[in-house]
Amino acid sequence: MQAEQNKLKQELAEAFGKVLVKLREKSKRSIRSTALEVGLSKTTLILAEQGKLDPQISTFCKIAETYYIKPEELFRLIYKNLPDNWSILED
Repeated sequence: MQAEQNKLKQELAEAFGKVLVKLREKSKRSIRSTALEVGLSKTTLILAEQGKLDPQISTFCKIAETYYIKPEELFRLIYKNLPDNWSILED
């Protein structure tokens, strides 16, 4: 059960990372300038983009606002990058 939960969390983090990279590249911003605007270290933002970070909700909201989107839009973009019928809840 723990292994399955870890797999689901990893899939979510990876989807989050893919979306962050797409948003940053689309906005033509550097990792450094984005990290400064959000209030994160460059290393932390790199980890997020690599799918190795599970951000706090306040950080998640700051990231969304940095790209001029609402947090719910960021969630929608992330869920589009997850497998169909993905759920963090165990059956």
